[in-house]
Amino acid sequence: MQIDAAKDTESISKKPKIITVIVNERPVTFSEHKATGLEIKQTAIKQGVAIQEDFVLFEVKGNSPLKQIGDCETVTLHEGQKFRATAPDDNS
Repeated sequence: MQIDAAKDTESISKKPKIITVIVNERPVTFSEHKATGLEIKQTAIKQGVAIQEDFVLFEVKGNSPLKQIGDCETVTLHEGQKFRATAPDDNS
């Protein structure tokens, strides 16, 4: 019985964990725990978020000021993490 439990635990740990983040109020799913700013935007676009690759990406953290995420900057993704992407000429 213990061998079966060990095999079950091993198979569970090998399954990729899906992480859902929010980009411009839309859910975007990732199978990796890390992504660059550009990868976040590209994945969001592929999943139907109405943004473009040249948009500026920000991480939204409660009442804290927005943190800009560069295209080459790697972010560790967390379930429910929020991002906002705005056009480069948007002053909002």
